Amino acid sequence: MNIVQQIKTLLNNHNNSEKLFVSVGHPNQKAVVKLFKVHNAERNILKYIEDFRKKSGVNSQWIKIDFVTSIEIVRFDSLKSELVNTRRNYVEYGFSLDENWKLAFLPEKINSNAFVKPKKDKKGYILSEKNINNYIKKYKKIRAYYTHKNYENEEVIKFYTKGYFLESNNIIVLEQKGYRKGLREVENLNEEIDKLIATSTEFLKNQIQDSGQYIYGYFPHFDKQIGFYNNLRHSSSTYALIEGLSYIGKDMKITKKAIDYLINNYLYEVNGAAYIFDDTKDINEIKLGQNAALIFAICEYLKNAPEEKEYLNVAQKVAKGILNMINEDQQTIHVLNYPDLTVKEQFRVVYYDGEAALALLRLYQIDYNEKWLNTVKMLFEMFIEKKYWKYHDHWLGYCTNELVQIDPQEKYYKFGIQNVSSYLDYIQQRETTYPTFLEMLMATYHLVEKAKKTGYSELVKEYLDEEKFIKTIHIRADYERTGYFYPEIAMYFKNPAKILNSFFIKHHGYRVRIDDIEHYLSGYVQYQKVFK
Repeated sequence: MNIVQQIKTLLNNHNNSEKLFVSVGHPNQKAVVKLFKVHNAERNILKYIEDFRKKSGVNSQWIKIDFVTSIEIVRFDSLKSELVNTRRNYVEYGFSLDENWKLAFLPEKINSNAFVKPKKDKKGYILSEKNINNYIKKYKKIRAYYTHKNYENEEVIKFYTKGYFLESNNIIVLEQKGYRKGLREVENLNEEIDKLIATSTEFLKNQIQDSGQYIYGYFPHFDKQIGFYNNLRHSSSTYALIEGLSYIGKDMKITKKAIDYLINNYLYEVNGAAYIFDDTKDINEIKLGQNAALIFAICEYLKNAPEEKEYLNVAQKVAKGILNMINEDQQTIHVLNYPDLTVKEQFRVVYYDGEAALALLRLYQIDYNEKWLNTVKMLFEMFIEKKYWKYHDHWLGYCTNELVQIDPQEKYYKFGIQNVSSYLDYIQQRETTYPTFLEMLMATYHLVEKAKKTGYSELVKEYLDEEKFIKTIHIRADYERTGYFYPEIAMYFKNPAKILNSFFIKHHGYRVRIDDIEHYLSGYVQYQKVFK
């Protein structure tokens, strides 16, 4: 089906609509959008596509058509209030400020151009006159200046759309309403997830620079690169990249460069123990989670390259550093000062404890040093006593699953199941993608399967609605696709090529950061290994 046939098909299917928007784009250019009347639209749409080619010098790779499905006349003050009280970037409707629709904006344009942005104090949101005017001037080429005051007590148009993306010879149907607005419908979820894994793995790999450091991330509204760095996320993202490359059967030599970057620049050795330090903005500290994350990356690398014995030696030294961050009362110390190793913060964030336990357990499964396993068991006594399951930590989900594979005790099963069982409704209904949910669910899936095989089926029944649990896994696997930069989403941003095929966190300004990609990627790899 060529472009002419695609357009004819869509127009015939929506002959009851009066208006449609056509978005035309290319990876190296923000999409341009124009409104047309549906009646006799075919010729005008084709001319618009040809005009794009003449002006830009390239053929349009991306074409999206949105039919206006319903219209509502509302007071501007009411619309403004609704916009600023909707979760950031989750606006699912468009609006027009005039009856001629010259100042009409698709929901994708409202979200991608940050019409709604956080207040300076981060407490609530505002409708940004600056961002609206920037878009009107730069992309609509209209000599108009928008101010809120101009529309006080005025009526404006609110509208909903149904979208289609024209890809090769196919018409991709996009979901119409709700939090899934704009998400492409797929026939086979597993095939689709495999594509997401392959493309996002490639994206993450391409963020590694010659030095071994990653390009940390982007805020894509206005094509801004994130200006700070985090060594913990560097390591955990490398771990996920290794997972992704292994899953798709690609060479992972480049990940060695990322591991070496930390070892060569941030490894601090004292008396046979080692630590990863952070000197960003002279913070000069050593985080428990940073040490753990390097061990994750090394252990995952060693699964695929066991001959790299020098990495094992490094991981063992860092594990000794972790042990040194557990005090005489068997409590973890979360942050040390660098370089004197004095205590900076006893506690910073609960996730460090789960990360430390998982790192030691991963290392134990390579070198079988009982010291690491015994330390993990000691930490678990604290986790159980303090009911750490109430934090619903995905790192503890991973760790508990791997611990029961080694030592299948009832108390560990119970802890692991409780980590998710009271949280299923929340996970199912959560409007943000929150990719660590899928990681936690998949780790718990393996724990539950192990429990049933080792005589603990009744424990599973007591604490878990298993049917609801499995349903939740599939719901989250599908819903997480709303955080992927498909072309029909990326096309509306300033520099589509830079973010295409990455994952993002929508309510954080569509932020693309290496650890955001990490969590989506790890969860999807684990999901595919079970359900593909």
